[in-house]
Amino acid sequence: MGSTSGRGDYRYLIQPRGGGTTWYAVAEVPRTLREVLGKKRLLRSLKTEDIRLARIARWKALDDIKSEIARARNPSGGEQQELTEEALALREELARASAARRDDILYAIVERAEQIDRAEARRPGDGEGKDASSKAAVDFANLASGRATPVDHYMERWLAASDYSERTKADARTAIAQFKAWTSKTERNLFIETVTDRDASDFRDEAFVAAGTHVHTANKKLSALRQYWQWLDKSFGIRPNPWAGKSLAKPKAHRIAQDGPQGNERPFTDDEVQLLLGAKADADLSDVMRIAALSGMRIEEIGQLRVRDCENGLFAVTKGKTPAAIRTVPIHTALKSIVERRTDKRDSTAYLFPDFEDTGWDGNRTMALSKRFGYFRKRIGVDDKRPGARRSKVNFHSFRRWFATKAEDAGQRENVVAAVMGHNKNLGLTFGHYSRAELVELKRGCVEAVTLPKPQSTVGT
Repeated sequence: MGSTSGRGDYRYLIQPRGGGTTWYAVAEVPRTLREVLGKKRLLRSLKTEDIRLARIARWKALDDIKSEIARARNPSGGEQQELTEEALALREELARASAARRDDILYAIVERAEQIDRAEARRPGDGEGKDASSKAAVDFANLASGRATPVDHYMERWLAASDYSERTKADARTAIAQFKAWTSKTERNLFIETVTDRDASDFRDEAFVAAGTHVHTANKKLSALRQYWQWLDKSFGIRPNPWAGKSLAKPKAHRIAQDGPQGNERPFTDDEVQLLLGAKADADLSDVMRIAALSGMRIEEIGQLRVRDCENGLFAVTKGKTPAAIRTVPIHTALKSIVERRTDKRDSTAYLFPDFEDTGWDGNRTMALSKRFGYFRKRIGVDDKRPGARRSKVNFHSFRRWFATKAEDAGQRENVVAAVMGHNKNLGLTFGHYSRAELVELKRGCVEAVTLPKPQSTVGT
């Protein structure tokens, strides 16, 4: 869906193959709606070949695409959605109008609100109908005149101004969409300006506490809402922040039963590693599992490896979660045949695993593979999901945990293991008296100290 590069900002922009030089806005369709809409992504022509104009026009086009997705998600909400879009169109016209035109537009807004009120009043119903119709008219007038704003109205503008990763942005969109859906379900129909401290508390308690949502997941969504309102305060002076102080208390570590649903995730056992490596898997998955087990690298680090990153007996991790993650990892003797097979006579810029799907989230090329691994391990019986737990205690990251455990079991120093795995934040202080070559040899000894359990014979698929 585009990227931010040295040439400029191309997010949500595309020039389809065979479509000439015209720019389009593009957005992914949620998987659950692809069958309804019949497409994996939606495009809107921006009717310009000028990238500067396309960057400006994309946001309005994205709003149109989001509206289409919203209608597919909730077909019964079509009429209300159309009123919202009409009000926002009047709002935009009012914002751009000259002083001489403002009175005419404000008059048109009042007239349209009265029309909505009369139409609602004619609908069959009891006395509550009039209250509902009056509220619909007032909401329309407030929205069109700029006195009230839909909770997600500035969401894309906020995210565009942030330095969040694409994954974090996606999580923020999910949190805001969940809050907006909750306001509709509870018939509060809140706007940015009208969300109160009580509303925020009720949403937290009903959407997360009562639903038994894991504290980590709940706090991540509450944090996104809090940061959105912080930006709204800085940009428009909207205060106080109703989400301040709404995070849920994290359970005390000493009160958590490690074998219970909230206990830590764990390494694979040797038996599980044997089962995983002995079962029939596709070539990519088979190679990735072995690299993970014998390097301690994260799945996304493996996915980013290029041919040039596998030279001189070292994996070069050039992009990571933290500065410490940028490192070299000696290539284990047992991995040399895999690396040679995947690098032989290939361009230095080619990916070690060229067939991985790029999801567009931070260049993450392994998200689909991670899900594939999840299906694979469950199919062969490697799972540990406790009742009430958010997810299994084992996942692909358990290879990394297994590597750390086996290295320490082999007597490797903790700081050397940390250097291999990209955990050590103070390498300069810890290894200041070693040369670079000596440090590489220390890490090589650590890697070679880890050996795979003897694979079982092929296990049924």
